[in-house]
Amino acid sequence: REQNQENRMNYTDIDASPTTQKHRTKTMKEQPTNHTGGPSLEQRFRQYLSAFDGKKKDFSKVEHLFDALFHKDFFETTNISQQQQSVSREQTKAVHAMYFAMGTRATLIHYRRIGLHTIDISYHLFNDQVDVLVRQLSSGMQNSIVRTQQVSCRKVALDDDGKQSFTINETECSALSYMKARFSVEY
Repeated sequence: REQNQENRMNYTDIDASPTTQKHRTKTMKEQPTNHTGGPSLEQRFRQYLSAFDGKKKDFSKVEHLFDALFHKDFFETTNISQQQQSVSREQTKAVHAMYFAMGTRATLIHYRRIGLHTIDISYHLFNDQVDVLVRQLSSGMQNSIVRTQQVSCRKVALDDDGKQSFTINETECSALSYMKARFSVEY
């Protein structure tokens, strides 16, 4: 009976001394590891955006980044003249290829997770010919973007002196358009 009492743990006798490296390593080895299988969606987005470095390049050099970021079933919904239009993955790829060929530079303004699968993203694209400011809501799945809903876009054409010649496209950026986009993003 004495032996059973010795084997029982008395919580007041627990040693609270720091864990040694030997014990820490053993504990870490015993725990199962949960890896996501690669970079997160935010890492992929930042990596792709960083490819817009202002140097003219062929899209084939960065196509692997596009393919890693955008899901095979990706589509985008844009608002042009108060009407929503769907843009396919191939159409998006063609536009991005044009921007890379023009030597476009990109700056991330913000990347915010606003829901379980929804991200609020704003970025600035600019080169010698065009200046674009975009805000969109994106839904992600398996670390890739499946759907994007444009909240606002301001695209300005520049003349040879780098001055604004005229506005090509500007969509609304109001609380109503934001809420419509936020709640229409499908998971």
